Amino acid sequence: MPRPNHHFLNFMGKSETIWPREFECPANLPEELISQASVESTQKVQALFLAAFQELSAKWEASARLDALYRQVLLLSNRCDMLEHLKTISVPIETFAPEPYNLIKPFHVVVRFEQDQYIASFYDANLSDSGDTQEEAVSNLKDILLSTYDILTGMSEDELGPGPLQQRKVLEEFVRKES
Repeated sequence: MPRPNHHFLNFMGKSETIWPREFECPANLPEELISQASVESTQKVQALFLAAFQELSAKWEASARLDALYRQVLLLSNRCDMLEHLKTISVPIETFAPEPYNLIKPFHVVVRFEQDQYIASFYDANLSDSGDTQEEAVSNLKDILLSTYDILTGMSEDELGPGPLQQRKVLEEFVRKES
């Protein structure tokens, strides 16, 4: 069954066929060959559609896996941040430089994160101080430790109650003012 001739006039005024020759069906093809060609064309389109669908499905599955991995990484990152803030560390104190105090023997302070700040504590002397960073908390604790030492050693034992007297004895084990 031949395809109808569709003609148009080109810009030169010549008549041209819309359908190129390779797409025209010769008039002498039997009907079953034409229907077989239609079936083959349909099968090719179905195969192309299936291939495109499989490719899109694979890309969607990969995208879903990447999204799931991204969520897991984000969750683990948040957990790591939380653990970083919750961990307690022990920081050695080995000097009071540049302050004019000698360290008789090194000791450790405990630093922990609590309520949006770091808290450094020297439990033996019952002293703590805070800061925005671990380093700032330790530095502030050193300052309060030396200030407390100066105040307590400036008083006689009779002026101190049992708590401050115990603090003084502990601090005197670790700190001595330079002469």
